[in-house]
Amino acid sequence: MVLNGRVEGTVAPATQQRVLAAAAELGYTRSALAISLKERRSRTIGLITDEIATSPFAGRMARAASMIAAQHDYLVITVDLSLRDHTVEDAARLLAERQVDGLIYATMGRVRVPLPDVPPGIPLVLLNCEVEGDEEAAAPPTFLPDDYGGARRAARRLVETGHRRIAMLSGDDRSLGVVEREAGFRDELATAGIEPRVAPAGWQIDDGYRVAARLLAEPEPPTGMFCIRDRVAAGALHAATAAGVSVPGDLSVIGFDDEDFFAERLVPKLTTIALPHEEMGRLAMAALLARLAGDGVVGGEGVEVVECPLVERDSVGSAPEG
Repeated sequence: MVLNGRVEGTVAPATQQRVLAAAAELGYTRSALAISLKERRSRTIGLITDEIATSPFAGRMARAASMIAAQHDYLVITVDLSLRDHTVEDAARLLAERQVDGLIYATMGRVRVPLPDVPPGIPLVLLNCEVEGDEEAAAPPTFLPDDYGGARRAARRLVETGHRRIAMLSGDDRSLGVVEREAGFRDELATAGIEPRVAPAGWQIDDGYRVAARLLAEPEPPTGMFCIRDRVAAGALHAATAAGVSVPGDLSVIGFDDEDFFAERLVPKLTTIALPHEEMGRLAMAALLARLAGDGVVGGEGVEVVECPLVERDSVGSAPEG
């Protein structure tokens, strides 16, 4: 009872200490296999990812999920599809062979995926991805970032600080993130009575530099820029420096992601919209553990969209006069 933490007032504290001291002296460890056989549960969770386990950026999802699992005495086993020639179904089968109690499938970027075919009896939660097409009705609990709402908040911040000439440096594809963020940007500016301007750029620093430099060379350049990604915003900051444009004196810039060890190190420090990776990871694991405990799916029935908050730093100021 002592070694399993189930004394419940039946073993005196002094006796507990003697038992623990003896176990330490003997190098005794509990048998996870024996415990799993008794409980009919391995107390392990399988985490299938495309590449987030090797990414310092979206890895916050995996860290947060693992932390919640550890608090409930679960171990997370990760299969990163970028490191081996496996499909999601291959990984699910591999983890099922190791008797995992549940599965989380998490992706680096927000994407639509076919409904994963997992072994029967193993609950599944989706993280940062959603089921596509006709399979949507059969989707497991799903946790997504509010890209649309985050983009509206970014545009609103520029409007609140008096900007009227506002451009969005968007992506160069029609991914879900691009579609949602463009829609949020357009709708917020339309609400404010401002004609939205969207300039396709891309996803990298060079893309942001190239498009921002072109916009800043116009006779009436934007005084506010909302960028699809922090790295695009970094390119816009470099372009402003090259053009002799002060940020935030002459130009305000907002990014999207709040990328670790990046946004806060730019000059000036970047105001941005944070992807709620940690909160999504916590919610996904909590929902899965609730299913395993038979408590229902707390906060995880259907699709839950998680707020993307504004992170204020130094790259947004009042619109210049004139």
